[in-house]
Amino acid sequence: MAIILFLLIPVSGIALLFVKDVNKTRKITLNILLILNTILFLLPLMLAYSNTPSRESMWNENTGGGAALWLYILIFPLTGIFQLVLFILKLVYASKS
Repeated sequence: MAIILFLLIPVSGIALLFVKDVNKTRKITLNILLILNTILFLLPLMLAYSNTPSRESMWNENTGGGAALWLYILIFPLTGIFQLVLFILKLVYASKS
């Protein structure tokens, strides 16, 4: 269940990139916001991986980069709400197309 919740934002962001919209400027703007939201969501994972010394666990908070994963406490709700807003906007604009 946790993996489904974790993958919900990146996978839905990729899926929403392909929703049709007549207004090209609006489509590009919303797609850029979706990509930035996905990057922001994956940022703690990338930080934990890049700050882990060789031969150490990425999940270890003492010797690895695992302390960066605590950022998900802040980032997960923010990106989730923003993803929901973008999802609603995409559906509203796709229905008008």
